[in-house]
Amino acid sequence: MDIIFYGSFLLFKQGTNMIQKGLYLAILTAFSSLSTLVMADDDYQHDGTVTYFDQTESSSDGTFKLDYRYYFSSINDNKIPYLLSGYLGQVSNIGGFYSGIGNDFDQYNISGEYVFDSKWFIKAQYSNFEADSSFENDNYGVTLGHYFNPSSSFYIEYIRSSGGYDISESSSFRKSDTEQDSITLGADTYVQFDWTEGLYLSGRYTYSDYTVDSVFNDPDISDSGGSYSDSNSTALVEADWYVTNSWSVGASYFYDFDESEYDSWLLSTDYYLPITDTMAAVFTAAKELDSDIDGFSYSIGVNGRF
Repeated sequence: MDIIFYGSFLLFKQGTNMIQKGLYLAILTAFSSLSTLVMADDDYQHDGTVTYFDQTESSSDGTFKLDYRYYFSSINDNKIPYLLSGYLGQVSNIGGFYSGIGNDFDQYNISGEYVFDSKWFIKAQYSNFEADSSFENDNYGVTLGHYFNPSSSFYIEYIRSSGGYDISESSSFRKSDTEQDSITLGADTYVQFDWTEGLYLSGRYTYSDYTVDSVFNDPDISDSGGSYSDSNSTALVEADWYVTNSWSVGASYFYDFDESEYDSWLLSTDYYLPITDTMAAVFTAAKELDSDIDGFSYSIGVNGRF
């Protein structure tokens, strides 16, 4: 088995327990306490969320994700879509996320962005994913871009990925390592409307070179492994229509230029419901079209901003 790593990915894992639920309640209580200590204001510099992800046809429970980001200058989310305020703020920030509490995998990301007075920006990120103590992947990335107006940007991103799996049993072993370099060209923009709030558009093209080295010593596998290199090109376009500042509906299309049968459409909706001046509930739902997976994925989160 060979595994190819893509620079940007989102993984959902099944299997939660009472520790996860207890942590969720603890964080919710912490956000509630913070909301009583902070004066009412539309400005914020701290943005933290705890989110539960699941799939309607899953036979097991979902998983939790924790996000936090600090902005070095105040962000204002008044009279703009709540979920776009960080992007439209165009200020330096640092943060990350962690997922996998109580499960058999761990995933975390740390990233930061510095925005110059000229509105050029540079980002750096590191992410790690481990599963079942036999699989691990590391990603290092840097992005250079420019905010060319108050609601639009373009960028170029480089990501170096490395990792693989090592499965050893009493009578066999399977090992594979992958090294990948990816370059992405992308652009984002938000267009305001008079009759609804606006439309957020995003597009990116990614080119990757990768090398896979494998060694198999397994009676069930005729292949003994080896090494090979190849390349891959993909494109992703997304559109989110903000009917109100709280509610959006969207669609995205992914296309693999080398494996055209892997193209896919995704329909989604998001709702950000303010509860207090510093707390909100966040709901999302998504359905992949022409997929072998029945049902749809969804998430429920609690967001705190102050």
